Amino acid sequence: MKRTSLRGLSFLLGLSLMSLMSSCWADDYRVGQGLQLGNFLVSGYANVVAEAPQGSPATLSIDDLSLFVSGRVNRWLNPFLEAEVSSATLLQSGNGPIDRGHFVMERFYDDLRLSESDTLRVGKILTPVGDWNLIHAAPLVPTTTRPLTTQRGFSEYSNGFSWLRDPGPGAGPDWQIYWQPGREWLPKPSSIAPEHFRNILGAHVNWSSGLSDKIGLSFQQGRSGNADEHYRLFGLNVRRSIGRLTLESEATSSRWSGTAPRTHDRESGLYALADYAFNQRWHGILEGEHYQSRHVVDPSKNTLVGIAYKPQSSLVWKLEYVHQTGDAREIPTGWLASLAVLF
Repeated sequence: MKRTSLRGLSFLLGLSLMSLMSSCWADDYRVGQGLQLGNFLVSGYANVVAEAPQGSPATLSIDDLSLFVSGRVNRWLNPFLEAEVSSATLLQSGNGPIDRGHFVMERFYDDLRLSESDTLRVGKILTPVGDWNLIHAAPLVPTTTRPLTTQRGFSEYSNGFSWLRDPGPGAGPDWQIYWQPGREWLPKPSSIAPEHFRNILGAHVNWSSGLSDKIGLSFQQGRSGNADEHYRLFGLNVRRSIGRLTLESEATSSRWSGTAPRTHDRESGLYALADYAFNQRWHGILEGEHYQSRHVVDPSKNTLVGIAYKPQSSLVWKLEYVHQTGDAREIPTGWLASLAVLF
């Protein structure tokens, strides 16, 4: 392996130093619980990924190093900020191009508490399309490989206004309506976010049962940020636990119109995942996905087999193998391993 990115390594060392300093500053600090500073909580996560795709260089990278700052000041001032460094290559075999990472302002908003059940959120948010997009922090999701269904064909972000309603357990579904006038604020670089969107309107309704079971319906419409193209998307997400087995799935289908060139007028995806807990620490994962992009003729079809080891709730090791057929530009066949930690 070849040393490539001192910048990425410095961020990893900085994370270790932050954890050590936090432990010194707060006697009650515990990894994964963050650091309470008055009305503000400082926390975050890191994800280090090793990849060995067929036909491409093997890499070791910081996939994400995220810092969260959340505040609970009063009814009208409850800010939240997430800043991260993404895709910083530490080591790479061969002499191919190096990704030195990107600094991204992932989220920043303020919550105005209108009532016990209603919140007006103003700023940049993650859109509630399905379930994965809202909880995509690496230590909280079952696999290192993120399904295309959960991130392509719609806007992952909305910048503007969102109305959230949570009536409480047993009082009906919770829901969210959001609206983005104009373009995205502080968009991610095109190398890690190939599409950007504008004039977004969307909604999500969620029915919960028990600790983790849920069914959700999603809707989103908007325009492509760089072309004359309009879309309207519908989505469904389901999670169900049966003893040690957890089943989850998401599906999306969108219709595209406008003069921009494309291969299909419809874009759709479906993934299904089974997570079996052998015990509290060891999990076995099986996942399959079919995703049809509007830009390519052949769909992406992948099957994933993996294991996850969780020595504690804030730390997880993952090892998985993905077999890909069809369009394999984003999820190639090969091995992946990762270490993810909440701090």
